[in-house]
Amino acid sequence: MAEADYRLRDRPVVPPKPAAGGVAFTGKAADLVESFYRARRLRDDAFGPIASQFREPTWDILLDLYLAAAKGRPVSVSSACIGSGAPQTTAIRHLALLESAGLVVRTPNPMDNRAGIVTLTEEAIRRVDDWARRVRSVWKAETPLPGDPVV
Repeated sequence: MAEADYRLRDRPVVPPKPAAGGVAFTGKAADLVESFYRARRLRDDAFGPIASQFREPTWDILLDLYLAAAKGRPVSVSSACIGSGAPQTTAIRHLALLESAGLVVRTPNPMDNRAGIVTLTEEAIRRVDDWARRVRSVWKAETPLPGDPVV
């Protein structure tokens, strides 16, 4: 009950506007975000069990929702939890944080009343796009790494 009170108390009074179908995703921003999300999964593979200590469930949920929106795919609450890589109760808590920040909106699933759909807001998409542009501006893909062939 206390957790439900917490979620209700922290929800925005005016629900943010979910992203409309007309929101344009730039190919480069979506590609960069997908690369970053995949790089995080590669990090998990590289570090094995200790990688669970590197978790950022809120960020992983945001990136996963962004990629799904870019592809026009709806995301259920349970799928968003899986996308976080965290236990479900932890992921739901982080999803509530995104909702209270006005970055996601939860709506009922028209096909299944037991499940909800999570959608990024237009503001969230703008912010991820801006972040992607900033990352791209500092990304130095031509920087050699140890083990790279010398050209």
